[in-house]
Amino acid sequence: MELSRETIPQYLRQRQVEIGFFDPDTDLHFEEIGDGNLNFVYRVFNTEQPERSLVLKQAPPYIKILGPDYPLSPDRLTFESLSLGIYNQFESEAVPTQYYFDSNAAVIVMEDLRGYRLLRDNLIAGQVNQKIPELIGQFMGSVHSQTYAKNLDSAAADKYREDFANTVMQSITADYVFTLPFIEHETNFWTKGLESEVLRLKTDDTFLQQAQNLKTIFLTAQQGLTHGDLHTGSIMVKSNSAKVIDSEFAFYGPVGFDIGLYWANYFLSYFSHTDNSDVQSELKTAIVQTWDAYTTEFQMADEVQKVRTLQQIFYESVGFAGMEMLRRIIGAAHVKDIERIEDVQRKLRIETAILEFGSTLVKQHQNISTIDELIELL
Repeated sequence: MELSRETIPQYLRQRQVEIGFFDPDTDLHFEEIGDGNLNFVYRVFNTEQPERSLVLKQAPPYIKILGPDYPLSPDRLTFESLSLGIYNQFESEAVPTQYYFDSNAAVIVMEDLRGYRLLRDNLIAGQVNQKIPELIGQFMGSVHSQTYAKNLDSAAADKYREDFANTVMQSITADYVFTLPFIEHETNFWTKGLESEVLRLKTDDTFLQQAQNLKTIFLTAQQGLTHGDLHTGSIMVKSNSAKVIDSEFAFYGPVGFDIGLYWANYFLSYFSHTDNSDVQSELKTAIVQTWDAYTTEFQMADEVQKVRTLQQIFYESVGFAGMEMLRRIIGAAHVKDIERIEDVQRKLRIETAILEFGSTLVKQHQNISTIDELIELL
């Protein structure tokens, strides 16, 4: 059954025993929410008690935004459900509660984060709450260290590798982050006037070699449970609370990919606020705060090994941040932080600066050793 306003009542009646959130005779209201490219998301609430609500998320067997001609396995929601289970085990306050997972219909029933906003929207508005990067740093540090292969016995590590062998979604990410933006491809687009900068990037042998090295790490390093799409559009915030969502890309991989994506989207926000030094200063502080919280939360039994491990995670995070920034300017998926800029000349200046900074991070990621060195490059 494909969920819609027409079919949701029937679906909830059929799953009354499993879900049991509403009484069978409750008068319900339904609305589609979210603007994701892959899945359908609906809010369902009691008409007489609107605060009594939940969310249904369904993965159709295709890419939602493109339609049935572009098939994609609905198994992606299995990985989201599995990861939500792990996240609730380790960091329950950082994710929505999962009420029910229907593998046959590829539906997750979960907590409605009513009153929360996308972190991206807050940053666009210049609202930089320093508690949020602290919470996200703690979330990543906790999950990464508690699922980190070197912290587990071989059987436990193998179980994570088996459960989170999300090869289809991992392959999509590998293509759209590390490869397609830097070749001729129909999904790429950029602001008119960036052509020379794009050509320079595509013909930079040092950059292309480092991009390939990072792609190899992304595809082969099985370190810990990685969210796989942890950007500011995958985090919802309210006051001093943050909830991580949309983990259908979760896989057992290089944990620095999560840090890199999160940093990259703060960097993109930084460049978008070029004319506001106060907001930029707050964003730089937030990036530092993320790493400080992460390193405090990330645990290993041997302190020397912890220091070495965190250093390698840092190097890879810097490189991944650069790749994410570049693909958000010239690849298939851009960000509202930049796309909302109406002054074309200003947008070009900002995007040129982003391309230069991102390529520097990729080419120099093994030489940038501390968070202070990273911030000094801005």
